[in-house]
Amino acid sequence: MYGYRRTGGCTVKIAVVASLTVATGPVLAEELKLYNLAVGASVGSALVVNIVNADQAGLDLGWDDGKERARLLLNWSLPVQRTYGRVQVTTGLELALGSTNYTPEEQSMKTEEQPMANLTPLFDWSMAVGPGRAMLETGLGAAYLSSTTLGPDEYSTYWHFSQILGLGYVYRDWQLGWRYQHVSNGSIKKPNNGQNFHGLVLKYHY
Repeated sequence: MYGYRRTGGCTVKIAVVASLTVATGPVLAEELKLYNLAVGASVGSALVVNIVNADQAGLDLGWDDGKERARLLLNWSLPVQRTYGRVQVTTGLELALGSTNYTPEEQSMKTEEQPMANLTPLFDWSMAVGPGRAMLETGLGAAYLSSTTLGPDEYSTYWHFSQILGLGYVYRDWQLGWRYQHVSNGSIKKPNNGQNFHGLVLKYHY
């Protein structure tokens, strides 16, 4: 997204991102099973060879009032770019695939899982700071939730709007940051409890 693209690259770095995405999962304390390793190896391999020709790949981990979420992120750069003095604005399309877990306070109740997907056009506002670039990201897109309830919350619809606001820093091939994301149906149908995730984002730039 910042005016450069490399084919090939550091396969070890990509494999680390893929392994973290699958191995950590929404519930970090969950026992690692063989199918986790199989899925992790397959996802890692796909990212190493960049089978989808993405410009960035990474993961985010988010938390929202008893909920934990882990997602795989894939970004493709869009041709729209602007420069305002020292500030550069780049655009991209982000696909996020993952799952949210809700763990009840009562141990006798089972953990609930909600797979989800996001497609979001992103605007990255960045400027050179030190050896890298500081950035502000914003985005407005669509989200699909696999269920209309999770724990005590009701969402009424499967399709939702998604708003993103984040801060980060890009150094060489790596981007690390904080992100807030709101997901709701805009009160098209009630109840509309919505989701408000705060969390960490790690991306690798190919």
